[in-house]
Amino acid sequence: MPFEVKACTIDELHRHPKFADRTQARVKVVLREITAHKAFDHNLTLKVWANTTDKMSAAEVNTALLTRAATILKRTMTVAEIEVTGDGTVSKPTVSG
Repeated sequence: MPFEVKACTIDELHRHPKFADRTQARVKVVLREITAHKAFDHNLTLKVWANTTDKMSAAEVNTALLTRAATILKRTMTVAEIEVTGDGTVSKPTVSG
C-alpha cells in the first residue's frame, strides 16, 4: 500500500498559553493510499508544536511546524505499511521506516 502526501497546510497557528517559547498548530494533511484497484484519500489533522522565538520569521516558524508534522507523518506511514498476511504473520518495517 504506497502512500502519497497530496496536500499539507498549517491551520490554527497560535502561541502556547503557558510556554512563551512554543508555537502550536494543527497541520491538515491529505494522504492518498493506492491499492491495486483504487486510490483512497485520507484527511488527517496533526497537532504539532515547535520551540520558537520572537526573532523567527513566519516562514521559519512554519518550517519548524511542518518539519515536526513530517516526522509524525513518517512514523504514521511506516506503521500503516506493515502488512499482516492471512496466517497472522506481520512484516517488519523497512530500514527507511
